[in-house]
This record gives sequence, structure tokens and C-alpha cells, in this order.
Amino acid sequence: MQGAESGSNLIPLPFLNWEFETMAVLTFISEGFGLKLLIAGLASILVLVGIVVSKSRYRRYFGEILIPVFLMASSFLLYATTFSFPKEKAGPAVIPHLWIFWIWILCGALLWRVFKGVAKPDPKPGRIGFLLLVIVFLFGYYAVFQILGYFLSSFLFIVLLMHLLSYKKKWVIYSLAAGWVIFSYALFYRLLHIQLPLGYFEVLF
Repeated sequence: MQGAESGSNLIPLPFLNWEFETMAVLTFISEGFGLKLLIAGLASILVLVGIVVSKSRYRRYFGEILIPVFLMASSFLLYATTFSFPKEKAGPAVIPHLWIFWIWILCGALLWRVFKGVAKPDPKPGRIGFLLLVIVFLFGYYAVFQILGYFLSSFLFIVLLMHLLSYKKKWVIYSLAAGWVIFSYALFYRLLHIQLPLGYFEVLF
């Protein structure tokens, strides 16, 4: 009996160790020195991908490949930082995880189109500044997430992005931004009880 019990205890240990080690690694890269290593590693991967693509037969699709890869790397960086969030069943990491999931799905679809030969080659260099500005807005949105809270930072991000896209109707811009905030508050915060980051406005809730 004792041998059987000890044998049954030994079987799941590799799986338990693997899960524990994975969580330990994710926790390590979520903040501090581990996060800096992750940023350096992702930056190196982006540079390597850029070099490989520029010397391959896909060099005409350089932007079509590098932009989705950059977004996937950035979303993985955000995913890593969520492991420093409070550990709750429906905590503040839920919404970022949803965004990350859809970013990977959409970027994966874009890359699939490139490698299947469906996507169009890169256009001639044009509004590079526009792309850089969108990237800055995206990082800015992540940066103020914990300070201004999810609702205000999402409202500002949508408004600024639609202005950047030169959308003309102001009432539509502010209506969509406000509608998304109200929808998020009603569904995620009130109905599903997901603890979204509230920042300095936590006292109001």
C-alpha cells in the first residue's frame, strides 16, 4: 500500500513542477529586472525578424510582417506585466487579457495572409510618422492605465485615435468613446464584477 501511494504521488510531480516553474518565470518577468530582460529580449527578436525579412523573398512585405510582429510582442509584454496585478478570479488582468487575445488573433490573420500570398506588398514609404504616433498612443494608453483608470484612459485613447484617423464628425467620436465606457462599466464592472483599474478615481466607485 505504501509503495502504491508513493508511486501515485510521484506521477503528477513533473506536471506540478512545470506549472510552478512557468508561473515563477512569468512572475519574474512581470516587473523589475525580469521585465527589463523581457523588453531587451523582445527588442532583439524584432531586430532579428527585421533583418531576416529584409534579406528574404518577403522583403516587399516588410511592413506587413513587422507591424503585426511588433504588436504581438507588445501585447506579450503587457501580458507579462499583468502577473504583477492583484491575484483575483475576475481581477484587473481580465480586460488586458481579452485585448491581448484579439490582438494575437488579428495579427495572426494578417501574417497568414502574407505567407499565403494574399496580402498586398508594402506601399511606397508614406505616413511613417502616423504609424509611430499610433505606437506612441498605444504605449501611452498602457502607461496611464493604472494612473487614470481604465474608463478615463480608454475614453481618451478612443477620442485621440479617431482624431488621428481624421474622422470628421465630432459627435460620433465622443459618442463612441462614451458608449464604450458605459458598456464596459455596465457589463464588466457591474454585471461581471471584474475589478478594472480605477486609478485616482477609485474613491468615486
